[in-house]
Amino acid sequence: MRESANDSAEVVSLHGRTAYKPDLSQLARNQLAAARAARGLSVEEFAELLSAMLDWHVSPEALESWEGVTTPPGDVLVAADIIGRQRGPQLGGADGDESQDALAQLVGNQFADLTGVYVSRSEFQAKVPASDIFDDAKDIRMCGLSLNLLCQAYSGSRLKEIVQAGTHLQALFLKPNGRYIADREREEGYPEGQLSALTALNIAILKERVVGELSEEAADRVEIGVYDEPIRFNLTLIDKQMCVAQPYLPETRGVDSPVFLVRKRRAVGGLYSTFDQIFTSMWERRTTE
Repeated sequence: MRESANDSAEVVSLHGRTAYKPDLSQLARNQLAAARAARGLSVEEFAELLSAMLDWHVSPEALESWEGVTTPPGDVLVAADIIGRQRGPQLGGADGDESQDALAQLVGNQFADLTGVYVSRSEFQAKVPASDIFDDAKDIRMCGLSLNLLCQAYSGSRLKEIVQAGTHLQALFLKPNGRYIADREREEGYPEGQLSALTALNIAILKERVVGELSEEAADRVEIGVYDEPIRFNLTLIDKQMCVAQPYLPETRGVDSPVFLVRKRRAVGGLYSTFDQIFTSMWERRTTE
């Protein structure tokens, strides 16, 4: 753009200026530096994260060169773009691999909040321990059958600690000795009363070994309810952002059903909002046990 004699702005087209060539190498270096700045990482930290994602070693010296002098490789730019798009810490695998977490977030943005799929509850719990889900949670909402993830797989003493420290828990069990738990026992091939006994035990554990040993103020932060309806999902919602969802399939034990890890990405729509609405509706119809 240049100014004419009367100081008005004039647009100059580059199409007729064949000598103009953008400095693509500089643009690539700027893109790499911007990705690192977006995450607020040092050269050493960003190089380590790139190494984990690329599966080959990126030295801090090489990264500094790519940002300032030489042209960065294409796969480095792609990896940097993925990392730069990551908005914050997410629940990952048991090893807390942030490079995989960045990929999971990018996929989740595209696939309606879905960030992980596990073929069974056993695989999910092997890769995502209960402690990863609950330890830092401030708001826990759960519905399902016996809620074994909380009552059996998670430390009771640790649950007391987080509730005493301020965590709010809503736990909704399928009603022991009700119509629909009996239907589920028949469908999964359990002896009559077995799932009822397990669910009653888990409710007792929660009431006696957790709530019963809390201060009065902390005990008020634990709400327990039951429902007697066809069971469709086991849901664990954490801090209004993350959901572990497992469908109950015909003639398939809950432990053998697939598990979906969902992270809220959208203000409206998406899988998280769907599961949140399911839980809220069921909670409103709860009764006490």
